[in-house]
Amino acid sequence: MAGLEIGADDYVIKPFDPRELVARIRSVLRRSHHEEPEPGSRNDGAGKNCTFTFSGWSFNVDKRELRDPGSQDIDISTAEFHLLRALVENANRVLSRDQLLDLTRKHDAIAYDRSIDSQISRLRKKLEKDPRRPKLVKTIRGDGYMLAANVMRKEE
Repeated sequence: MAGLEIGADDYVIKPFDPRELVARIRSVLRRSHHEEPEPGSRNDGAGKNCTFTFSGWSFNVDKRELRDPGSQDIDISTAEFHLLRALVENANRVLSRDQLLDLTRKHDAIAYDRSIDSQISRLRKKLEKDPRRPKLVKTIRGDGYMLAANVMRKEE
């Protein structure tokens, strides 16, 4: 209870049901997506310029620019942008399809479990030398996907 008094959004007492934990996490995420950005945050245009670099690639979130290791601009769709952002912000961490759906879709959008597979495939065609043998965006059989790269975040 003290955690709520000092600012926590929610808590779970052990032992807990994993389904309840997932439901509570999704609830917090839904609430956070509805909140207005704080003044000066990167989402209101007045904040810092955030760029992620990984394996020679450069991904500027605020400008929505992806550049390959040769500094060529790569066009990406809105869905690919959101997917790449979720992956770089969670690099070297396995994300399930459900997690990726939650991180990439708007709260009112209807998404299908396998739509992530299609988006991953399209993103791999842009990021990988050989999309059939991916080195960056790896499939973790039975669990999900992972960006297997050291990611550096730079804010200017």
